[in-house]
Amino acid sequence: MDIKRRLEKLQALPEGTKKIILWSIVVVLAVVMGFFLIKNAANNFSKIGESISNMELPQFDLSDMPQIVSPSDQDIIK
Repeated sequence: MDIKRRLEKLQALPEGTKKIILWSIVVVLAVVMGFFLIKNAANNFSKIGESISNMELPQFDLSDMPQIVSPSDQDIIK
């Protein structure tokens, strides 16, 4: 059967049936696209996790830094 005949058959269907067919196609495509979206997002999150675990942050020696004490903190220290 060629495409022209199929289109004529679809055009001859009642409006309700056409809407059901349209929404069925939309739902199936949305589910397929959602599957790939979730799969891709999970893959990207795992790559981010690997990058963070391999990251080396600089180490700071804070023992040489002077401590700043505000006047309100002086009462607590005494």
